[in-house]
Amino acid sequence: MIRTVCQDILPEEAGHAQCHEHIWLNRGASYKVNPALCMDSYEKSLWELRDYYRAGGRLIVDAQPTGCGRNAQMLARLSRESGVRIVATAGFHKKEFFDNLLLFSWPEEDLAKLYTREITTGIVDSGQDSSLCRAGILKAAADGDWQSDPVYRKFFEAVAQAAGRTGAPVMIHTEKGNDIPELIRWFGERGISPERLLICHLDRTHHDAGYHRAVLSAGCRLCYDSVHRLKYVSEAEELALLQAMKEAGFLAQIVLSLDTTAQRLRSYQAEDMGLDYLLDAWIPQLQKQGFTDGEIRQMCVTNAAELLDFTIE
Repeated sequence: MIRTVCQDILPEEAGHAQCHEHIWLNRGASYKVNPALCMDSYEKSLWELRDYYRAGGRLIVDAQPTGCGRNAQMLARLSRESGVRIVATAGFHKKEFFDNLLLFSWPEEDLAKLYTREITTGIVDSGQDSSLCRAGILKAAADGDWQSDPVYRKFFEAVAQAAGRTGAPVMIHTEKGNDIPELIRWFGERGISPERLLICHLDRTHHDAGYHRAVLSAGCRLCYDSVHRLKYVSEAEELALLQAMKEAGFLAQIVLSLDTTAQRLRSYQAEDMGLDYLLDAWIPQLQKQGFTDGEIRQMCVTNAAELLDFTIE
């Protein structure tokens, strides 16, 4: 099953899916870090989702996790009115993005219980009872030397425990300098197999195709979520990276996304793109590059459905 914020669906119902997006983000700590990290207009977010649906999009993962500006009630409402299935996220992001600072002092076991409950029972955001809404993926953020930070170590252990208890997949925010093979090994030592891990942002932090091949050889999945993020990587570089992974036989482990912010959504601030950019602009570029419809479907439909499909353990 795939657990969306409104209901569980079968993997074959997922359709075109983007596994690392942001469509709602309360104005809070993230906004103070970067004003683009706020998407709190219902009308604008609904407009984006409806455009996405019209272009052929059927599901997104909203990657904002527990205590960091997520609003499950708004996600559920947006999903019902747009027709787009939305997978909510439990877990943690970088400390600077937390609105609920009390979570820093919670014991590891209590955090694990919270993340588990959000997957199995229901979410409570900002004191609002969203118990009918459940998360369908866990998130961890590898911020710098996370293993030397006791708060991050505690959060990581809690996510690993929740993943072990629920069977849910885990997405991992990564940054330059992170040792990705070590991350995969760390989760493996705790019983979380590589195929359940979605490593995000590697296309913007490590441009070496050889490094990507080495990481994928471990069995994890990569989310290439920097499409049209031109301050990090050009579209030519992104295409070259995908072509290299195709030639190496790794397309079955790659999903595509945009990692949207207010600056990357036309209803908010963007001039030249919205949530539908992959469907309307990027897929035609892939086709011109020689990617077949079957290969595109694999990255945009099949791989996402396989990643998000899990059985509560």
